[in-house]
Amino acid sequence: MDRLTLISLSLFAAAGGVAVLTLPLLRDWRQRRLAARTIDNALARQRAAETAQAAGAAAAGATSSAATAAAAAQPAAKTAAKTAAGTAPGRTGSANTLGAQLGARMGERFDAHWLESRLGRAVVTPEDQQLLEQCGWYGLQARVLFGVLRLALPLALAAAAMLWHLRGGGLAMLAWGFGTFALAYLAPKLWLRRLAGARLRMVDDELPVLIDMLRLLQGVGLSIDQSLQVIVAEFGSMLHVLGPELARANQQFASGRSREQTLLRIGRLFESEDLKSLITLLTQVDRHGGAVQEPLRQFGLRMQEARKSRMKDEIGRLTVKMTAVMVVSLLPVLLIITAGPGFLGVIRMLAQMGGTR
Repeated sequence: MDRLTLISLSLFAAAGGVAVLTLPLLRDWRQRRLAARTIDNALARQRAAETAQAAGAAAAGATSSAATAAAAAQPAAKTAAKTAAGTAPGRTGSANTLGAQLGARMGERFDAHWLESRLGRAVVTPEDQQLLEQCGWYGLQARVLFGVLRLALPLALAAAAMLWHLRGGGLAMLAWGFGTFALAYLAPKLWLRRLAGARLRMVDDELPVLIDMLRLLQGVGLSIDQSLQVIVAEFGSMLHVLGPELARANQQFASGRSREQTLLRIGRLFESEDLKSLITLLTQVDRHGGAVQEPLRQFGLRMQEARKSRMKDEIGRLTVKMTAVMVVSLLPVLLIITAGPGFLGVIRMLAQMGGTR
């Protein structure tokens, strides 16, 4: 198999992949356009029927009372013109709104169908979905964007790598294409996992602040629900990770879910034992009642002690790392400064002895 055949096959495979990705999108766009057109036609027919009925009623009123119709002809015409001018944009706007809503619903159905397919389950796994939620991205749109990025980016980079190494031979071109595809396929998940790990560390840093806020608000006399509402409304900017999650929990609580379900979702999402313990404490107080200020104070003290121990461990590890850096960077300098004159003296003495001979 020569080079031209390999290039043709690779381009054909790339075109097939692009067609497979773009064909469902084109089909979805066509369905949305047909739905919007159907709704516009139906509303236009409805407006025509209403106009015909209004004209028939006006003609019947004119034949029954000629004087009254002549006196009220101009105001009625002006009113009809204003009504038509005001309702036509409203009808058009409602048609566009209904078309957009129907298109959005069809798009959500297509996205859900694609995610439930075999390819969608292979690209966006349950682990990837959990990582997306840990990063703060919820819903079908986030998963679909991640799946499309994970498919389109490797294909594009692999095609570019194969075209770049076109003169290196068929085997080298295929090797570069496969390697680039593999790395580009794994890169989004690695980046997502790294971002999720950074947010989990931020949760550990924000948890003592949340405990102190809850303790202060409970001391004032607020309930658990009121405290969470105040924290989200007034201090949400201080909690970059827990603030949006608590806001989402409050929205779910307002929509009808229990406080226990909304808080347990946060505990399952972030793999933090301290956060799970806090949520367990809050759910028990919300269910059975009782004073929570003293348990929160003790829990906060325990969190501070645990944080101090973690900082000591980090300082100890940094000390070991700095020792290695000092040995590598400062030891040669110390040897040159301390042993340099001695070496120079020995060299000069040997040179003089060699000259006397």
